[in-house]
Amino acid sequence: MKKLIAPIIIAVIAIWIGISLVSNKKEMTAQAASAMEVSRHIPVQTQTVTQESYALSFVSNGIFQADKELSIQSEASGKVIKVFKKKGQFVTAGEPIVKLDDEMLQAELSISEIKLKQAEKDLARYHNLSETEAITSKQLEESQNALEMIKAELKTIRKRLSNTLITAPISGYINEDYVEIGTLINPGMPVADLVSTDPMKLSIKVSEAEIVQIGLGDKVGITVGALPDEKMEGKVTFTSSKADASLHYIVEIDIQNAHKSIRPGMFGSAEFSYQMPEIIQIPRQALIGGLRDPEVYLFQNGKANKRKITARSMGQDKIAVMDGLNIGDKIITSGLINLREGVEVIEL
Repeated sequence: MKKLIAPIIIAVIAIWIGISLVSNKKEMTAQAASAMEVSRHIPVQTQTVTQESYALSFVSNGIFQADKELSIQSEASGKVIKVFKKKGQFVTAGEPIVKLDDEMLQAELSISEIKLKQAEKDLARYHNLSETEAITSKQLEESQNALEMIKAELKTIRKRLSNTLITAPISGYINEDYVEIGTLINPGMPVADLVSTDPMKLSIKVSEAEIVQIGLGDKVGITVGALPDEKMEGKVTFTSSKADASLHYIVEIDIQNAHKSIRPGMFGSAEFSYQMPEIIQIPRQALIGGLRDPEVYLFQNGKANKRKITARSMGQDKIAVMDGLNIGDKIITSGLINLREGVEVIEL
């Protein structure tokens, strides 16, 4: 009995080994066929083209400037007899800064006022005489002209007198003063430099793609370099109509500065954000040829077909497609290195 069991076991083992070998051969054959299929079809990843809205955001840096800067010059000549405001002080519009000696002009004014009264009396008397024909019409006319000349002279003296009090044309800080008591000045000589710091103006430069989005009155987020924790809001007050030599456009933004915390020359940043309409967007990695000659591969009927498009950049990761693609198209986004027109591909 023992002699029969051993051959039976050996036979069973031999049969099992044979079955395993046949099974492994079939599996290896299937794997080989699959490998040949993969090698014949390049594996790629795809993405279906859709439309979506997006927020266009960009930041531009610039320097804060005073809203107004004026050099106040004297319109009169004379000696400074009083200085009301000095360097670093704040003045309001119309407030006096410097007073010049006006003694001689006051004397001229008194004389002209006396002349005016006398001329008015003379004209009244000549009117009475003309009614009785005691004087000629020419004498009456000369008396009228004399009165008008004195009035003009008086007006000139009063204007010269008002020029001896030099006032601030705008509100602001005196950034520099050039005179002191006793200084002799002439017309055109500088008296003080005035700087208005409320509001402040942030001047920045933007690209052609950005300037088309910016409009007068737009609200803009502002950050001051020296005050990083303070978030402010500004309003666009100017956009240039012509690009500079670097093909950038100047934009000016007004920022309220009631606390005088921002000073001219400080560094600042303006952050713009606009919600844009829906547009076809694709990953930048799907692009071949670059933005100067943009193309993509479409996945069509198991093949890669090249398609020219019109596109522009939307940042580092995406591009916007204006022409060349339709909603529902499938574009190939990876595996591009081995692709050529019409090659067979397989989606992963």
